[in-house]
Amino acid sequence: MSITIRPINTVQGCAHFQELERRVWSSEDLDIMPVHVLITVAKNGGLLLGAYAEEGPRELDGLVGAALGWLGAGQEPTTGKPKVKLCSHMAGVLPEWQGQRVGLQLKLAQRDAILAQGLTDWITWTYDPLYRANAVFNIHRLGATCNTYYRNHYGIMTDALNAGTPSDRCQVDWSVQSEHVGKAIGGEGRGNGGVGEEGRGMQVLPTTTAGDFRQPVEQTLALDGAPLAVPIPDDIAAIRRADSELGLAWRLYVRDVLEKAFAAGYRIVDCMHLAGQGWHYILTCNNE
Repeated sequence: MSITIRPINTVQGCAHFQELERRVWSSEDLDIMPVHVLITVAKNGGLLLGAYAEEGPRELDGLVGAALGWLGAGQEPTTGKPKVKLCSHMAGVLPEWQGQRVGLQLKLAQRDAILAQGLTDWITWTYDPLYRANAVFNIHRLGATCNTYYRNHYGIMTDALNAGTPSDRCQVDWSVQSEHVGKAIGGEGRGNGGVGEEGRGMQVLPTTTAGDFRQPVEQTLALDGAPLAVPIPDDIAAIRRADSELGLAWRLYVRDVLEKAFAAGYRIVDCMHLAGQGWHYILTCNNE
């Protein structure tokens, strides 16, 4: 399959992006990004990239995915000093084109484009930490890290993916020229998340199973500098459809654990499946 990544900087292209928003996020018209904003971002240092395929929807000129971001500033995670960054706000792929590496190509093109600007090598974005597929993609496949948690970051949301639950988000840091990221995007094995031989001393937080889904178990965190494995649900969307109370329980559990770990100097460095125990975030302590 041939995918072409190119900038979107025309009114028609922006209209196609708006339709992509509707199809990917089931967004209401109120949440659709206005064309005048998209054009302004695209023509003033921001990045609006489209993924096009010959077999893509004709009414969208073949657009099957897109990524939107603009320049911003923040405190660089390693030094704590102010630094220019790309704030990557949206990245999505049409449902029928997901699982075909379109998202990966978009993020790598975003990386190449921001490096070509020569202004920064730091990209951030937020995602819902309960969505396992996004966690694996962001943390494991791209090599992003995270030590920032936002409660109900966007307030009450109404789109199909977020309705009915607090919009908590993790903000990831993608240091695109780092050795860590280079190994991840190069497909090199990262063992067990860089936590040391066989994860020596790692505290693995347990879950229990009742019915069709795993459930979190409250446990005292050691937070003594040893690596930490924090469980996440296999399919939070299915859980929310079947048991909204369990979905909320997962939200509050992950919120509590990550906030405490981040405050103690920990950072998410990987997301992996532990044999017989399900999917977990792997955290290491910056103070090790």
